[in-house]
Amino acid sequence: MKTKGMGIALLSAAALLGAAAAQAELPWTYGEIGYAMTDGIEDGETTAGYLEASIGFADMWHASLSYTDGTSEQGPGNPDVDFDGYQLIVGAHPQLTPNTQLVGDLTYFDYDQDEDGAEGFSSGTDGFGVGLGLRHSITDKVEVNGKVWYVMGDQDGSFFSASSTDYNDTTFEFGGRYNWMPQLSTGVTVTLNGAPGGSYYYSYGSDSILFDVRWSFLGELSK
Repeated sequence: MKTKGMGIALLSAAALLGAAAAQAELPWTYGEIGYAMTDGIEDGETTAGYLEASIGFADMWHASLSYTDGTSEQGPGNPDVDFDGYQLIVGAHPQLTPNTQLVGDLTYFDYDQDEDGAEGFSSGTDGFGVGLGLRHSITDKVEVNGKVWYVMGDQDGSFFSASSTDYNDTTFEFGGRYNWMPQLSTGVTVTLNGAPGGSYYYSYGSDSILFDVRWSFLGELSK
């Protein structure tokens, strides 16, 4: 009888956990503010803040626009680079399981730079990319995600060289998120070999870590 009672209790707990996971939302309509740090040239470092707004629509589609502003150190004896710009993402997130979505994205980005000590000079980069990954809710509190980006872009001439340079990068992105409340969450994202979406000044092919605070809109608005 005792064994039977324990079995019923375990089955009930599993059912409750499953129900909680099944109710976990993966909202796509949100506002976000974040801060990123990236390895730079030699002992330099790139730091940047960003704002992002995202909207989900038609059950499995989403679009987001982000604005980034930061500074990249270029190593001893070289001027720092201030940069800012935006990134547009449009994609789909079909449901694979009740708690897992496949995420496919197309992106366009455009960044301008100004080099300290090079008055009147500016350049920039722009390009396109494609990303493919997964987004999964472990519980109603914890989410994990991962994505691979392939990006192609053009780097304008710099203060040191007037010629432009074409480039391409493959970036790996891994992240986790904790929901403090249904609407409020914080996240950490690690990228290997560049920044998500491929901002050239932002990455230089280096690794990055991003911290964010997100306010999500749930229910029908989240789709």
